[in-house]
Amino acid sequence: MTGDPSDRSAEARAYFEAVAGRYEREYALPSSESRPRLAVILKELAPASRVLDLGVGTGRELSALLDAGHQPTGLDISPSMLARCAARARPVPLVEADLYAALPFPGESFDAVLALHGTLAHPPSDLALGKLAKEIERVLRPGGVLVVEVPTTRWLAAMSDRPSAAFIAHDESHGRHVDAVTGAGIEVELLSSDGWRALFPRATSVRIDDLGGGEIRLVARR
Repeated sequence: MTGDPSDRSAEARAYFEAVAGRYEREYALPSSESRPRLAVILKELAPASRVLDLGVGTGRELSALLDAGHQPTGLDISPSMLARCAARARPVPLVEADLYAALPFPGESFDAVLALHGTLAHPPSDLALGKLAKEIERVLRPGGVLVVEVPTTRWLAAMSDRPSAAFIAHDESHGRHVDAVTGAGIEVELLSSDGWRALFPRATSVRIDDLGGGEIRLVARR
């Protein structure tokens, strides 16, 4: 992956700022898909878990986490996304930060870390995902769980069906996602299922669930 990582982080912020107002309407999964997915995730969490939601966005999953008795904290790079998240009826701690920088939390702060809806598909450099994996391991308590939903290299074929955006493939694992309304763009990196699994070699267990359309759910335990 080419380009300055700081430039790519700034681009990611600008992209999510641009689409924040339309995100739930045009980019988020419909409730008929997101609710069953979240139900599976909730079963992975220990009671009253401290949950870090990376790329919390507009916070659609927060109500379900709160209803289940968990203590979520949201982190996002976009102030506009966080503003929409903060407007929800029950506020939770929210942090504006780049998840690819050092996570601004002490070690073993959380029982679970979530990164849903392709949050990890936009690393600013080839080394960024590996560094983030180590940071996630640091902030998770022993026995804690990581749940991520990510696109794989098989996802490219499915992108042609999305009316709200165009996807320009650079090669079989890299491309650029361009919002059709604003023209804002963001780089995308795709790994195979085995590639995502390999990011967490110290996990005591890793499970891969096929979500269809080239997406997977990875569940890894520290």
